[in-house]
Amino acid sequence: MTFAEVVFNLPLDHSFTYKIPDIYQGVKLGMRVYVPFGKRTITGVVVAYKEKSAFVKTREIIDVLDEKPLLKPEILELTQWISSYYMSSWGQAIQLAMPKGLDQYEKENIFIVEEIPEADLSDQQQRLYFLISDNPGKPKSFYRKKFGSGSFYSILNALKNKGLIYFEQEKQKARVGVLLRKFVDVPKNIEAKISENEDFLKYLKKRPDVKSYLNAHAGKQVLLSVFMAQTKMARATLQKMHKNEIVLIADLAVERKPEFTYSEVSKEITLNQEQNFAINSIVKQAQKNQYKSFLLHGITGSGKTIVYIEILKKVVEQGKSAIILIPEIALTPQTVSRFKAVFGDKIAVFHSKMSIGQRYDAWMACYSGQVKIAIGPRSALFAPMENIGLIVVDEEHEQSYKQAETAPLYNARDVALYWGRQNNAVVVLGSATPGFETYYNAQNDKHVLLTIKNRATEGVLPSVHLADMRKERSNGKGRVIFSRILIEKMKDRLEKNEQIILLQNRRGFSSFQQCLHCGFIPKCTECEVTLAYHSYDNKQRCHYCGLNIPASDRCANCGSDELDNKGIGTQQIQQELKSLFSGAIVLRMDQDTTRGKNSYDKILGTFREGNADILLGTQMISKGLDFPNVTLVGVISADIGLSIPDFRSPEKIFQLLSQVAGRAGRGEKAGEVIIQTYQANHYAIQYAQKHDYLGFFNEELKHRESYKYPPFRRMILITVASLNLSNTITVSREISAPLRMHGKYLCDVTGPAPAAISKIKNLYRWQLSLKINKQYDPAGVKTRQLLKNILSTYTKQKTANLYISVDVDPVFVG
Repeated sequence: MTFAEVVFNLPLDHSFTYKIPDIYQGVKLGMRVYVPFGKRTITGVVVAYKEKSAFVKTREIIDVLDEKPLLKPEILELTQWISSYYMSSWGQAIQLAMPKGLDQYEKENIFIVEEIPEADLSDQQQRLYFLISDNPGKPKSFYRKKFGSGSFYSILNALKNKGLIYFEQEKQKARVGVLLRKFVDVPKNIEAKISENEDFLKYLKKRPDVKSYLNAHAGKQVLLSVFMAQTKMARATLQKMHKNEIVLIADLAVERKPEFTYSEVSKEITLNQEQNFAINSIVKQAQKNQYKSFLLHGITGSGKTIVYIEILKKVVEQGKSAIILIPEIALTPQTVSRFKAVFGDKIAVFHSKMSIGQRYDAWMACYSGQVKIAIGPRSALFAPMENIGLIVVDEEHEQSYKQAETAPLYNARDVALYWGRQNNAVVVLGSATPGFETYYNAQNDKHVLLTIKNRATEGVLPSVHLADMRKERSNGKGRVIFSRILIEKMKDRLEKNEQIILLQNRRGFSSFQQCLHCGFIPKCTECEVTLAYHSYDNKQRCHYCGLNIPASDRCANCGSDELDNKGIGTQQIQQELKSLFSGAIVLRMDQDTTRGKNSYDKILGTFREGNADILLGTQMISKGLDFPNVTLVGVISADIGLSIPDFRSPEKIFQLLSQVAGRAGRGEKAGEVIIQTYQANHYAIQYAQKHDYLGFFNEELKHRESYKYPPFRRMILITVASLNLSNTITVSREISAPLRMHGKYLCDVTGPAPAAISKIKNLYRWQLSLKINKQYDPAGVKTRQLLKNILSTYTKQKTANLYISVDVDPVFVG
């Protein structure tokens, strides 16, 4: 064991060889190491050993950062499969399985040599020099962001060559680790300890309350700050107690747990026949210690969460662990509280609102075997659990299971199936509106299909009415937000003290502002999109790059004050509701109102307790909510999304409408749903009105087969992005040409063409889509290998400001 193969969180498709010094001969696979890499020193992970190196000179490992491997062999194998299937580097895939914030690396900070340069400088060189002079000691990334990326590095090198700047290395330590706090350790034999110290006995005569406190906390560890506050003791006295070994002051690890302010009273639940059948079928398979996948297709309100909990009880009783995946949008405090009410502290919860320290502690609780159940969004799939017996993917159709921005662009649902097979575990995919590929696979016996057609409460699905907004406009009053039937139904519910949920899948006040005089529409300077108007702070925002500018009451193009807000956002609806129903309390839930800590919990808690009448929100209110007093659901603009150039648009709209409709009538009272639309005859809306998933599936399947879309063909989407439009087009064509030539039997190539949003963050984006021919390449292995060979040209030579993204099995295809 002389050499180690190390991978890094970089887009490099091979490992690097390092010599193992004698002092580190005990280094194991899955350990992190600190190594030189080019001019830097960074953290990598050991993935293999070698007895010989192919290189004459091999650099050595500088340090081993772990006492024992963070990544077990099974996780290394899983991440290697992910990197192969989703066409990323192994190092990038490994990052999925590691806690964030552990990396150590060296960064270069830049300083000025001379205060006033004597050398002749170009305008750009002078600009960068003064930028560094005003902000010395920052890393390159800081100046690049401020200066702009064009020719940054050549100008920086020119300043260095002129002797005007210099670089200094600074080691960056891990941002996260064990949290230590000082505790006062009160021994069990505190009485004996006190009796041995005459001076302290004298002190206790004056402070009998301290004696009582110590006796009450014998054998316990009390946080030092709490101890001082409760005893009101001088710090010097405590130090004296520690010195005389009456008590001990020790640094102990503290677990950072997320706060869940939401809680529910446990209810006695009687399972119905369909639920019992599903539970017995899955538990029976789990006892065999063999892999099998199930699709649990249960209508909204059918009690799928209860089914998961009952199966989970049996799996935990067998001494096995489990992973429960719930999409972030449905990972409500209400859902988590149900699991915690049954399993208590056996659960580690992961979600995006947690701090980096809380995530680390949850990860370590799984790693140490302290907990048996991990629950959370897609990242929870990689919790380091031992002896996995069950993986549940709730709302398996939800597109947030697909990683969208950072490689690897994996789908947690599909990875869960692979991970379940590797662990001989049972995998349960659950949904009221299963994804097309999942339901198609179930029909072809790749999953066992279990159906729940009735609600757990014996209630019925809500009646759904379509409000044709074309007729609402014909009265000559112009644009309307609410149809007459929705206003009537809302008035009725408010009079009965029943609650209402309204969905509008668009945040902000309006989609954009337009000048009625010249037609000008403000657009983002860095993205090819309009700016959304937000009334609460009177700003226009880009929802892609985050740009925000103060909104003006006059047109930036012609100066006219005739500005019109186009499209309807949640803020505008909230304003209109207050105008229509002045006595009603309206809560708004979107990204703008849920940024604060526990804000999500507080909004839902207020609504659950009956302290609000209407809950208005984006799609985050469409799943995971169960409020018995909600008897009316209104969908303001059902057409949002149908016009998106994506073959999945009808499926996504059907799923969204079906899911949000399911929030109504979940208690003893009947529910109603009003869907406002300008396309009342569209088949997705028609089938959603009838709660007819199978009808929609069969109709949509015809379209998919005609146009060779999934599930009939696998797809790969390639996105080329660059600051230079010409470069983007050239590279796109360079990739497409050999694909067409060498892959004509393997796949159909569409494009290159501009992406649906052709510019984001100053990067021009073009795309190619591949539809893989199952006859010649059933699993897509040959197509991926061909594509990998073509793209290797661009990964081997570092091309500045060129980004190529490969999305295998994309959920959005523009």
